[in-house]
Amino acid sequence: MASVLAVPLLLCLLASASAARFAPADNHLLACGATAPAVLPDGRRFVPDSGCASTRLRSPAPTLPSAASSAAPQPTPLHAAARVFSCRASYDLAVRRRGYHVLRLHFYPFEPALASARFHVGAAGFLLLHNFSASAPVVKEFILPVHSDVLVLTFVPESGSNAFVNAIELVSAPDELVGDIGTLVTSSGTDQNNGLSSQVYEMLYRINVAGRKVTPFNDTLWRTWVNDERFLVSTESSNSGVWSFGGRIAYPKGSRLMTREVAPDNVYNSARSVSSQGKVTWGFPVPASSRYLVRMHFCDIVSKALNELYFDIYVNGQLAVKDFDISGATGFLAYPYYIDFVVDVEDEVALKLAIGGSKNSRSDEVSGILNAVEIMRMNKTNGGIDGDFAVSLGMEYVASKGIGEFARSLLCGFIFAVLAALASYFGPHVLIAKSFW
Repeated sequence: MASVLAVPLLLCLLASASAARFAPADNHLLACGATAPAVLPDGRRFVPDSGCASTRLRSPAPTLPSAASSAAPQPTPLHAAARVFSCRASYDLAVRRRGYHVLRLHFYPFEPALASARFHVGAAGFLLLHNFSASAPVVKEFILPVHSDVLVLTFVPESGSNAFVNAIELVSAPDELVGDIGTLVTSSGTDQNNGLSSQVYEMLYRINVAGRKVTPFNDTLWRTWVNDERFLVSTESSNSGVWSFGGRIAYPKGSRLMTREVAPDNVYNSARSVSSQGKVTWGFPVPASSRYLVRMHFCDIVSKALNELYFDIYVNGQLAVKDFDISGATGFLAYPYYIDFVVDVEDEVALKLAIGGSKNSRSDEVSGILNAVEIMRMNKTNGGIDGDFAVSLGMEYVASKGIGEFARSLLCGFIFAVLAALASYFGPHVLIAKSFW
């Protein structure tokens, strides 16, 4: 195993300063159901969803704020409250700059009624979550194009159930975050895949290979990157190594394709290597019958000169790139680079990624490296990500559903009002109204 000096404190401070410089045009941070702002350790301030001037909550029935027990410890201030919906409801989020946005939905079921809730979520005309249930704390992240001045985020409870959300983030994404061209990998070989910049993506994995967990505090887009060890499928200690880098990660001057918004320095400061005779494989459990965008990040932090490393890249068992030379692609050492692969997964198995050594490498000890991985599920042709199910998420009940649906929504609102009055009369405990549709 080889190692260089660890990342000094100065680089961490530079990463934090970089995060402070990024100022997205749209930056909605909502603490749903909260009565006071929630401030996170990374310094971001989430405001109550009921008093935000740039956000409007629409529902045919009143919505219920729900508060967690003060005796139960909460992971973050965002998990102390939730907004509960007994009927379909929508948030209208004002958009200053059209284009790609990062949408994060926080779910923390702090009481049994929330853990058993089952619902659908849609945004910008796409079905994001179908028949979703959050039995454990989870943050669902999506990268989606917004082509209007308002993003409509809609929650639709299943019949007899509710929907809820603890917090919402909607942040403008830089143009360089999503490219348009990738490499399609199939059993027949590889081909160019166009049109990636018109897709919707659900983030499933964000991996810092051979490095520590990276928190939102040290990421310009407030992302979290986790270590890769639990995803390693096969590796031989004699043919692999772990590297860390104490130098400066350099970005192409004036480049609009590769910046710290694509990935932070911290994920390029570490890498897992493979020798010319070795192979390292990772496995990631993913839902079947879906298409995925796999972004593999590379940065040559081990070579002493250009064109020393040559290695093969495998995606889902298929050879995707042969004799890849990082410095040949960038022209420099310690310059970040990534490759986007598109792959279909039909069976309920792990999506496997691997790097293998090449006889063309000039070093027997290190033939190839991998710094980071992102895996995103892509939307299907029917406009949904989570399965083939299509659901109407519009709010125009009379036009799209008819007078009967409209009447039922009014009835739902009336029953809710009666239950809310009873709740206020019998005690201050939280009452969650049940849907009658």
